Amino acid sequence: MGKIDVHAHYLPPAYREMLARRGLTILDGGFPVPDWSVEAHLSAMEELDVDFSVMSVSSPHVYMGDDAEAAEVASACNDFGSECATERPKKLAFFGCLPTPDVDAAVAEAQRCAELTGCKGFCLPTNSRGTYLGDARLDPLMAKLDELGAIVLIHPTEPSAVPSGVCETVPFPMMEFFFDTCRAVVNLVVKSLPERYPNIKWIVPHAGAYLPIICDRIAPMSKMVAGGRDIDVEASLKRFYYDLAGTVVPKQLGCILDLAEKERLLYASDYPFTPLALDVRLAKLLDAALPEDLRAPVAYGNACALLGLPEAGKR
Repeated sequence: MGKIDVHAHYLPPAYREMLARRGLTILDGGFPVPDWSVEAHLSAMEELDVDFSVMSVSSPHVYMGDDAEAAEVASACNDFGSECATERPKKLAFFGCLPTPDVDAAVAEAQRCAELTGCKGFCLPTNSRGTYLGDARLDPLMAKLDELGAIVLIHPTEPSAVPSGVCETVPFPMMEFFFDTCRAVVNLVVKSLPERYPNIKWIVPHAGAYLPIICDRIAPMSKMVAGGRDIDVEASLKRFYYDLAGTVVPKQLGCILDLAEKERLLYASDYPFTPLALDVRLAKLLDAALPEDLRAPVAYGNACALLGLPEAGKR
């Protein structure tokens, strides 16, 4: 049984150069910039029994405060992703990078990128220097993505504000990435983005972070932040897809199985930010923990339907 990996990362040359210009050898997650190459990626896919990998840029994304630079780097990353997909169309695709929060540039790049070979959708950070998904300023981009019927992978990044003096030595991926995922998705829900832009297919990473735990708490309070409107929080959350990257076994898996629609659960590795040896172990744990009738859908069936791919082994 092969797998479709919807959440794997690449480091295009333009992205590495941007990081180098700023001396960013340690990223906002607190970890060094990982080694990456197309050859290493393909080798990792083979070891993980991944047939098809959709690559995307990880945190800290491309916006460093310079609109022109972000637009240039995003375009270069997308062109590189398309080159990789063109050379290996049965193995690789990519989620496009958009230079948010510059909305005009992001809309233009979304249209351009959607026409590139191998583009399967887009990857957007939870926030771009404090502009969170769901912010009204991003509505023109949401309208474009809705028009395109786009798949959008949400990716956590450094929160716009972190209290000083609290957990200062804890790397962001340990907790803050999950918190920021919840901030972004709750913002989408209470501002009715899934209903207003129904053609966007959102993927929430890491088994929904803390969303399955807090959704029952959000529901009765949602009117307070939604102008008195009734919001069916659980129904909204069921409209999202959820990837299973990370350490979802043993505890987190049961929570997301209770919340998500079974056809919206997707395999993901988070390679190379999750080291290959750990990826291999996590994949085995996940396969053993999933109910038997979900193993094939999670491994490849659900992603094939979402991405418009023929089933594994038939490409």
